[in-house]
Amino acid sequence: MIFRRILIGSAVLLVILLDIWQHTHIVTLGYEIELAQQRYKALQQMHKQLLVEVETLSALDRIEQIAVARLGMTRPQDGQIIMVQTPAPPGASPEPFPGLQVARKAP
Repeated sequence: MIFRRILIGSAVLLVILLDIWQHTHIVTLGYEIELAQQRYKALQQMHKQLLVEVETLSALDRIEQIAVARLGMTRPQDGQIIMVQTPAPPGASPEPFPGLQVARKAP
């Protein structure tokens, strides 16, 4: 009889401890999810900022300004660009870049 009461008491205690552990685990996971969501939002914001920075740094006006001011580059004059013709592979378009206009060397 006493052994049975100890066994039932132990089983009830085990169920209570498992319930407490489960509740604690759920709360802990809730905190981890909240933290992960905050990190995700921060990373999304950083991604947006980086996209803006990429657009800013790759703006053609900015690149041209750097090329002229820092590197001393200038726009090519007439006759400085020479188109080199290579034989087209079979089945390829006769124009290497359709629609591209290239400055021709003056005769």
